[in-house]
Amino acid sequence: MVSLVILNIGIDDTDSKKGMCTTYVGAVIIRRIREIGGRLEGFPKLIRLNPMWPHKTRGNCAVAMKVRISRQRIPIVKRIVLDTVRELAELRSETTNPGVVFYESEDIPKCLKTFSKKTVQEVVDLKEAEELAKEVEAEIHKFKLGNGVIGALAAIGHPLDRDWTFELIAYRIRENWGTPRKIDAESVFRMNAETYPETFDNLDPLTGEIRITPHTPCPILYGIRGETPEAVEKASKLVRTLEPVDFMITYKTNQGTDEHYLRLKKISEVKPYRSVIVDGTVCRAPRTIPGGHVIFSVKNGSGEIDCAAYEPTRKFREIARSLVIGDKVRVFGGVKEKPNLPLTVNLEKISILKLVPLVEKRNPTCPRCGRRMKSEGKGKGYSCKKCKINAPEGKAETIRLPRKILLRIFEVPPRCRRHLAKPLVREVHVAHESREI
Repeated sequence: MVSLVILNIGIDDTDSKKGMCTTYVGAVIIRRIREIGGRLEGFPKLIRLNPMWPHKTRGNCAVAMKVRISRQRIPIVKRIVLDTVRELAELRSETTNPGVVFYESEDIPKCLKTFSKKTVQEVVDLKEAEELAKEVEAEIHKFKLGNGVIGALAAIGHPLDRDWTFELIAYRIRENWGTPRKIDAESVFRMNAETYPETFDNLDPLTGEIRITPHTPCPILYGIRGETPEAVEKASKLVRTLEPVDFMITYKTNQGTDEHYLRLKKISEVKPYRSVIVDGTVCRAPRTIPGGHVIFSVKNGSGEIDCAAYEPTRKFREIARSLVIGDKVRVFGGVKEKPNLPLTVNLEKISILKLVPLVEKRNPTCPRCGRRMKSEGKGKGYSCKKCKINAPEGKAETIRLPRKILLRIFEVPPRCRRHLAKPLVREVHVAHESREI
């Protein structure tokens, strides 16, 4: 009887701004491995990494797969993987530095899982990845600088055991790469109506923009994200394409899970190139700066930080504009470091925890004619010029004004949402801490 073993394969950094997609490279590899009798265990994984890392790839994703195959055929599988990366990766691009990792094991050690989480939330360098690969006896292959080893190792190590979603990706035939995508828009609207919220972020409700088609010259025709494989497959059948589909694949992924956030108690702990959740009190009133961006500041006992709702978020900026000093909020967003500028949380969500009363002082009304009295100056009270009646300064009325926002959480529209950010509809629709497929 032939003994079968598990070979974990991780791939990253094969794309560039000019084209290609690591999910496509992974999908082609899977097809070729199946042709020689290899069997895929479970779904292939699509792992989005730290979205704030300045050296991230275009799509910022790595892929991994678990293949069951005879030990004698492992060299053949490895050759297929490396030859496919060599064939399809954008190696001529200066910024494309693919990495491939092979790891033979049924189980993933804790150190690999920890490393994977770190690549999603913090900053990891190639040296750290290479040292870990050596420790767990994983085989690495670097193309050019080989920075993709980081993501490839992280994709293998990610357990996807607490929260996850699925994405079905349809690929174009090669001769159509780089040309305008042809999909019947009405079919996407119908698909969304029939499958939402089992699928999500198909459309931007404010602009009507279709979100399942990318805007880059990559091989993807469309991608549909959802809660289950059945949901994305059903949705795909409802989409009418006006060009040939080469093939499709469904990935299990950490997209839409909020996994990128670090929950911090202190604002002083906020560092560049991370995504954070932090509570604070509004300490500087919102202001609109050139470009239409809205900036305000929050503080807690450890310091303060600016928060920004950028112009592309459109109506989300109205939430920021409605804040006043003293409001308590929880902010969610990424932090970049920019020369000569303070650290700023680029808002993805904001939760309103407490609203302070908004009051306005008004001059008293004349007891005879009912008109507002005039101020005579500080400390001199008020007078009605018509009725010749005076009133002391303490007679001013304090009016409580209605607030324009509620105690709830708000999010940026789909057109501005990062791959990892969890849409609020998932918070309502999926009530789970752990699940298995």
